[in-house]
Amino acid sequence: MARYQGLGVDIKVLLEKLKSSMEKQGYKIERVLTGETSFLIEYKKGGMLAAKETLSVKGVPDDFIVSGVREDNQEAWFIIEDAILASAKNPQAFKSYTEQIPAPPTPPQPAALAMPPQTAPPPPAPKPAQPLPTNCSRCGAPITVTQEDLIFTCRYCGFTMTVASREELKAHSMLENRLLSQQAVDAARKYMDKGIFRVGVSKDAQITDVKLRYVPFWVCQATTNTFLKGVTGTGAMGEIHQAQEAVSDKRSSGLAKFGKLILAGAKAYAETQQKDKSPRHVSYSFSNTYIWPTLARRTMISEINYYDVPAARKTPFDVGKVPQDAEFLNIELNEEEAKAKIRTEIEAKERLIASGKVDTLETCSVNVTLGEAELVHAPVWFVHYTLKGENYVIAVDGCEGKVLGGGRPLFSIG
Repeated sequence: MARYQGLGVDIKVLLEKLKSSMEKQGYKIERVLTGETSFLIEYKKGGMLAAKETLSVKGVPDDFIVSGVREDNQEAWFIIEDAILASAKNPQAFKSYTEQIPAPPTPPQPAALAMPPQTAPPPPAPKPAQPLPTNCSRCGAPITVTQEDLIFTCRYCGFTMTVASREELKAHSMLENRLLSQQAVDAARKYMDKGIFRVGVSKDAQITDVKLRYVPFWVCQATTNTFLKGVTGTGAMGEIHQAQEAVSDKRSSGLAKFGKLILAGAKAYAETQQKDKSPRHVSYSFSNTYIWPTLARRTMISEINYYDVPAARKTPFDVGKVPQDAEFLNIELNEEEAKAKIRTEIEAKERLIASGKVDTLETCSVNVTLGEAELVHAPVWFVHYTLKGENYVIAVDGCEGKVLGGGRPLFSIG
């Protein structure tokens, strides 16, 4: 049942509209009874066996009731209310039967017992920052750890631990120092004189300090698979990129770099001699395997251009093999940070190699798989010297005697 008020509906007009709409929708009108302010319709929809239903409307234009229709018969209600709206003089007052269905009564709730007001529990106090260790977890010796140190090695017993968790770091190796300080100076002096525009630098240089430091590196094995698409046959850009890769490759020796430059030059010359060249779209894939080191410090050591860790000379870390007068540097990069840095460096190298295989590199996808990283402490001699009022430093590998890089004048003749 639904009640409609304020609509101004002519009951007789509503009857005619209802009969017409119901017949259009397939309803069969069985009987109609009318009064002055009411009517009743018997109807059915379906075959011979369909049940009859009734629809009753009773009231006045501004207040009448529709009854006899099941609430779940949405089709019938749609027809009825559509006819009501079509007959109304004031359709703005319309309120659908669905808005008139009363909500089920709410069962009475038992009166709540008066409870004393409760205050919210105070938030848990933040855990105090764990103090930096002052003694070695293994031998108890006094140690000095700074806020920058992520991994610390005890100079007394060699115990290496992560500062945050106090857990031992087991993958820790070292390289033994095999140079005396004078041998490091001799290697540095030879480096000073390298280059056709440097004459007599080592004679004029004044050695001011020689210091051995054990420098930490993270070393990680990596395999790469690189896929590229590009265009060849448009010039010598590929060979130029090959030359660029040869010059920038810090892992290669001087002889290897020279060989790459000669090869790139020969290819570039052959490219310029070709006739009837036409651009070709090509696809390549190649793989590489690296043992890639990266400095385990946030502050770079500019004198170390690149350090190729000699894997054959690695030994388990033994603090007894570190000279007492050597400076020992702790770790400021954890393993995950080091791996992210290594991945970025390898991807850049692979893209440079890829650009050397085509004249125009269109797409390049590099997949890098990294193994477990190992911490290695390596001996590096830092040779400080002055020349004509300028200060320079040269870094020398204490394990194999190679110069790792450093400062020297651009030119010095006599």
